[in-house]
Amino acid sequence: MRFHFFSTFLFLMFTGGLLQGQIVTVKIEDFVNQHNGFEENEEGEINPINLKEINKRIRFFIEEKYPKIVEFTRNIIWDSYGTFLSPSDRYHSHTFIVQVKVANIDRLKYLEVQYDPYEKKVTGDFKWIPEDEEFYLLNEQIENQKLLPNLKELEISNQEKIASLSDFIEEHQGFIDERDRLGLTENEIIPINVAKINKLIRAFNESNYPNVEFTRNVIWDSYTTFLSPFDKYNFHVFIAQVKVENIKRLKYLEVFYNPATEKVTTDFKWIAEDEEFFRVPKSDEPES
Repeated sequence: MRFHFFSTFLFLMFTGGLLQGQIVTVKIEDFVNQHNGFEENEEGEINPINLKEINKRIRFFIEEKYPKIVEFTRNIIWDSYGTFLSPSDRYHSHTFIVQVKVANIDRLKYLEVQYDPYEKKVTGDFKWIPEDEEFYLLNEQIENQKLLPNLKELEISNQEKIASLSDFIEEHQGFIDERDRLGLTENEIIPINVAKINKLIRAFNESNYPNVEFTRNVIWDSYTTFLSPFDKYNFHVFIAQVKVENIKRLKYLEVFYNPATEKVTTDFKWIAEDEEFFRVPKSDEPES
């Protein structure tokens, strides 16, 4: 059985879909502006701002990264946009699917790139494998993604009740309003309704962990959004400091809060032999 401690998640969060960010350089207002800039029609088609400029940068990136492989870029399709916000880091990224013509290959191929609106920079980790005649994500990136929590199982992604563009804007604006109201610095931000969420988390811990005597502290850790034509979701991550029966040292577990459903979930379980809470993906659980 393989267990993953919460620090692994905090380090790898959204490495597949988002770019590792800059330390408190991107402003929360930038997230609001990006979400306000989206155009969404009745069919669910969404276009980000500055699309023509981004497409030019992507074409140039493809030419530079695959000079002897790609003959030309045929189509560039916007796929998704995500943000990550915490007291120590924040970043946002668009993901695009690029259709390209590879030399000596008749069928058009696809690869994925990310665009950082802050740095105005395109990046991508796909590598051309000649023997397979396909672009593949590097093995290291694939392994990193395996360590991420399963958001569907956590009732965050692919849910019946989903967040909206206005929800994302209101949540981000809430950080700004709380920061200004309380006179906080960029590193001291907290979400709106944090007292209400803390109560929900304490009740969740009491109901789901019989060995937890009480929750000592609840610490807001981060906030993430994801927007695409097929799904929209946002969630907060909190770290709960708890007292476990017969254990003197306080322990920590990670919980998720979905603002769309106002529900708390987690994939952490108490591992008695280690005397710790660990992330236990369902695929790693032993069959009964």
